Amino acid sequence: MIQLVNPMPADMVRSEFDWITYNEPEGHLDDVVRRLSELPNLNKDSRIIGLTYKDDTTLKRLNDLGFCNVYRYDAVNDLGLLSPYSGLESIQAAFNSQNNLRLKEKHGLADLLSVRHILEHSHNPQLFISEIRKLVKPNGYIWFEMPDSSKFIKASDYVFIWEEHITYFTSYMMDVFAKNSDIYLNDIIIYPYQFEDSLVAIAENSQWVEKKWPLLLDADLDQALADGDKFAKQFSDCARSVRGVLEQWKIQGKKVAVFGAGHLAAKFLNMYSVGEFVTWVIDDHPSKQGLLMPGSGVPIIDSSVLTETDVCLLSLNYESERKVRAKNEDYINRGGEFMSIFVDNEGSIISEARNEF
Repeated sequence: MIQLVNPMPADMVRSEFDWITYNEPEGHLDDVVRRLSELPNLNKDSRIIGLTYKDDTTLKRLNDLGFCNVYRYDAVNDLGLLSPYSGLESIQAAFNSQNNLRLKEKHGLADLLSVRHILEHSHNPQLFISEIRKLVKPNGYIWFEMPDSSKFIKASDYVFIWEEHITYFTSYMMDVFAKNSDIYLNDIIIYPYQFEDSLVAIAENSQWVEKKWPLLLDADLDQALADGDKFAKQFSDCARSVRGVLEQWKIQGKKVAVFGAGHLAAKFLNMYSVGEFVTWVIDDHPSKQGLLMPGSGVPIIDSSVLTETDVCLLSLNYESERKVRAKNEDYINRGGEFMSIFVDNEGSIISEARNEF
């Protein structure tokens, strides 16, 4: 399991802006809800509780299926998170023995607890699980969702390491983690997406029992350790190669931009230490105009400057990248070049750098 060694405290990670949003893929949620609705002993009167706003779309789907005894903890009134900027980095601390007793008395115990995209943010995931289990009936269910890190670990694609994600799960590591946390895993499902698959684990609030997963037949500890070892050892060479390409472009007088002022772009600039070679970061979000990228200090400017850019590095998901390319065919026809900051994407600067240096 890959984890951050010295994660930043929640107060340091917490955003200072109320317009920042987190977009997670949801194309798989209909299938997840179907599976949840078919769990033994779960019926339309069962108490279903969501931990955070990340669970809202799941709870709505369950409600639409006729599950009416549904509730989501309120960040202020239930969890005591008074700052309007509190996010997932702050929520983990709200689930402790004292608060859990109050939540249980106020809202009862859950037959099903929805825990979407928070386990990977937890500084102590085993303690977190032990606390939230107190909110669930014996033999009740907890379903977790988190990114599956297998793809970027195998590809040694370092921009997916994020200061807000403390632990990086794979299906194999989720199985090991459940054993170490003494919780029974009912099911593990992987839903494929471009960069990171979605890992769904449905657990039962009972003691761990060994279970053989067809999904994990080819996964073993030696392979997991080998992938992690390669991931660690290749970073220095990868960073040196990327810097080499960008430095060469600068010598040639090329103006380089990064498209998309999100956390992936920030990590590309900072982890590879290439901010000095990038003229600007392009983003049309009005609230980002005039700001600087964290760490590198590269200015954020709207897309009108694309015409002055020789090489534009895309930090976007597949759908957004496709739209940007289609919208800016004139830029390509005039000699401009789009490349990607991701290893496995077409026109990847990482792949080119590894081949050249």
